[in-house]
Amino acid sequence: MDEEQKWQNEQYIFFKQEWISKWSDLFPQKDDLKEEILKLQYDNFYCVNNAFGKLDKALSICDFLYQLTKSKPPQDTEKIIITTLVSCAEAVYRINKPDELVNENLVKGFFNPVKEQLNYKIRGHVGEMLYQKVFEPAEILYLVRNDYIHNGNFTGRFFRRPTSKTYFYNSGCFYFSTKESKTNFILANSECSLTYKDFLNIFLEAFIKNIEKYLAKKAKTSPCNIQL
Repeated sequence: MDEEQKWQNEQYIFFKQEWISKWSDLFPQKDDLKEEILKLQYDNFYCVNNAFGKLDKALSICDFLYQLTKSKPPQDTEKIIITTLVSCAEAVYRINKPDELVNENLVKGFFNPVKEQLNYKIRGHVGEMLYQKVFEPAEILYLVRNDYIHNGNFTGRFFRRPTSKTYFYNSGCFYFSTKESKTNFILANSECSLTYKDFLNIFLEAFIKNIEKYLAKKAKTSPCNIQL
């Protein structure tokens, strides 16, 4: 076994250990998925392993940011949380659509498997006299991400508080620009009836469904010949 093969073997072993220590808790019904991943040819396994690595980092950052929302005084970090998760979604969905050049389409593609769970839970609109628009949930998440990345706007809560009634919507806002004018920013209203934990669970479901989609395409290629 040469050094490259040895290194690849270690990546499979590390993923298996990570699944046992970490991912099995988040995806308790998906042990069969782990076995499918471990059977992948290395180039395909690398893409999946890399996606889990991105998820791991995003979750660590978001957990830290979420704790800040409960500090005294509480910090406005929810839009930064959305930015982190949406950026993760963009990167992960590229394994299914590597030639896609439009980031918004990557975000919409990532959330498409859970679209029904987001409909009416995240909503937004503009009601100005000269410009009216209703947004899809994934579009709102992408625009909130853009508002923070490009404008630095992070103030205000986005998610419903855990102590509020489940039918309650938290109201917020974000700025976006139209395709016709990148310098003319329009104020839009957002409403969300999901708590952070609610949204995170939906996000994790979208993640695993996108991994399953990738496996469905790649599982029939040459299998891994490494003994674990």
